Amino acid sequence: MMLLEFVIVTLCYCLSAVAQNTPALTVSVYDKSAVVPGFIYLAVTGYQAASGPYVFDLNGTVVFNGAGKVGSGAIHDFYPCTYQKTTRLCLWKGTTALGYGSGQALILDNKFKVIKALPASDYHELKIVQALDANGQYSDTALQTVYTPVRRDLSAFGVPYEDDQGWVVDCHLRALDLATNKVIFDWSSLDHVPLNETYVFPTGGINGYSMTHAWDYFHMDSITPFLDNYLVSSRHTSTIYLVSGKDGSIIWRLGGKSSDFKLQGFSFDSQHDVRIVPSSGAATGILTLSLFDNEYNTFVQPPRGLSSGKIIEVNVATKTARLLHQYESPSKDIGNPSGDGGSLQQTLKGNVFIGWGDDAQVSEHTADGRLVYAARFGVPGSFASSYRAFKGPFPGITT
Repeated sequence: MMLLEFVIVTLCYCLSAVAQNTPALTVSVYDKSAVVPGFIYLAVTGYQAASGPYVFDLNGTVVFNGAGKVGSGAIHDFYPCTYQKTTRLCLWKGTTALGYGSGQALILDNKFKVIKALPASDYHELKIVQALDANGQYSDTALQTVYTPVRRDLSAFGVPYEDDQGWVVDCHLRALDLATNKVIFDWSSLDHVPLNETYVFPTGGINGYSMTHAWDYFHMDSITPFLDNYLVSSRHTSTIYLVSGKDGSIIWRLGGKSSDFKLQGFSFDSQHDVRIVPSSGAATGILTLSLFDNEYNTFVQPPRGLSSGKIIEVNVATKTARLLHQYESPSKDIGNPSGDGGSLQQTLKGNVFIGWGDDAQVSEHTADGRLVYAARFGVPGSFASSYRAFKGPFPGITT
């Protein structure tokens, strides 16, 4: 009898511990008349929260807990993706250190069964788009980041080039045909962007003295297709690059030390998640871009300002850019910049949905800036983060 009681007590304790570690989503603002329906996707990491992929409804209830369901390791970029014309679940799993990762992307069904595993990559981008294959047909293509440490003479930056010292991260844009797993486009930062464009020099864990501590001078964090080209966001150069999809040359730079555009009355720094707004007037030479402006990089102290979401207009003809909208953090009054991660998603109804990275919250705003939803996640009193946050349908569940 005593043994049975011990087993029951132990089981209850374990279940309680699991429940305590499940990250909560605590909603503080919810204007049901203005919020776009959908589910919230988070890939939570934290010191006490059970790390993993989670789906919440807008009331903050967990409708899917994926912790441990795809094995151990960090999870990033968890969102509903379209693969073979069907809504699926995409995520990246692997190990992370010093700001980048080694692992692989997975495409799963609504029962979390793996449909397709992609070749090894970094976690900063996993985007499935339709692109022309070798036969001139549109097919599912994955855009991914790949971080590769390589040896370089970094003596000009204070790193000795001797005794196997002198290592820098070469960031690659990879476009992968998902039908064949063939790489149809590969772009290297070291081949096109000089080291002196960076704002993050060899320091601490990225001092360049060894392969495991390679200097991350570029830090690619998003890739967006634009016509036959690609928009590439570099956090450590605070620059958005338009890269030619034909020969990899840089067509123009926006922001940073060598900007081809004049930024009129605004700036951005250490940004994430640069996207083209769907209604953007590409044919007229005026692009509308969205981005998450961190204004803070943990490798560069102190923060320049508070993080925010921004919509900017880029005029290619006049080489000017101006700020159209800025979306402030629900916790701006206590001065919370996000030092890592962040995302801004345009919804179909014109609202914007923002993930605030390691300032563990999400928010939704109307196009004119009104806050209509705000929620914090994680275990109260401990650190939590989600590199990006997404809003969308959940396969098999309707809102």
